[in-house]
Amino acid sequence: MTTPPPLGDRLKGMLEPAQIMKWAMSHYIRVCAEAVFKKGEIFAPILQIDRLRDEAFGRFWVEFSTPAPNATPAPAEPEPVLETDPETETETFQPGQNTNGSSDLIPPLLRTANGIVLDIGPGTGTQMPLLRSPSISTIYGPEPCTGLHEKLRARAIAEGISSKYHILASGAAASQLLPALRDSGTGVTEAYDSDPRSGIFDTIICVRVLCSVPEMERTVDELYGLLKPGGKLLVTEHVVNAWRTAKGSFLARVVQGVYQVFGWSFFIGDCALDRDTEGVLLRAARSDGGWEVVDLERSFAWSVMPYLSGTLVKKSSI
Repeated sequence: MTTPPPLGDRLKGMLEPAQIMKWAMSHYIRVCAEAVFKKGEIFAPILQIDRLRDEAFGRFWVEFSTPAPNATPAPAEPEPVLETDPETETETFQPGQNTNGSSDLIPPLLRTANGIVLDIGPGTGTQMPLLRSPSISTIYGPEPCTGLHEKLRARAIAEGISSKYHILASGAAASQLLPALRDSGTGVTEAYDSDPRSGIFDTIICVRVLCSVPEMERTVDELYGLLKPGGKLLVTEHVVNAWRTAKGSFLARVVQGVYQVFGWSFFIGDCALDRDTEGVLLRAARSDGGWEVVDLERSFAWSVMPYLSGTLVKKSSI
């Protein structure tokens, strides 16, 4: 549980997503300008929007996930924060820092990963140091933004897990993921192809990724089907503000909607601030009578980016 900060800090925190969006927007504008003026692709900003968005988001995320100079490297994807310059007493935007402590939720969760692991949307691989456990036999990292693959591959080598980390040019949807797994040549889908009830993964990791997957409900249902009986889903996701609850915030919920209207999803890799991820996760197991274990907790409930974190375990006998 977390204690709400003073009102002034809460209000200031509501402006932080605007700084992130401005940062990502600058990369998109730059990529469009390069396409038109350097490459002569005059109509690319109209006819090739998806390609330009992917390139711009890749550049943004590489920069976003790089710790600020002299900063202590974070164990998971960092978040920007507004800091005060002690000399000028002005606020400056610093990448590579942690906005509200949400990164602290990740290490204890990922340390429980074991067996065959699916690491959804690993980005540049900043949480790889948490996946070096010998109890993990193989890791598959489906990352649809191919502009991040070079960084991801380099990180796997640096962490000494490149031999067991398989990067997939795929999203999380089964229509993309299963063909990519089969093409990996590891034979990981053989048992599943013979009997889908056997599942594939012992652990599925969803860290700040369900906010951006297309058709989240369908994708989560498919991920549930890929879990082995007794397998676990590890989740740390920012979610819609539960403003109707005592700890939620009506103002924060309104601000979430404002950011969505002004292009948050467009510039931040299809990320959505207003998804009911908890409801979708709980419903994924409804056909089997629910999850065997549900251990979820909400943090930062007053903020524009409240978090849901914890573990869901699939029933061992279905």
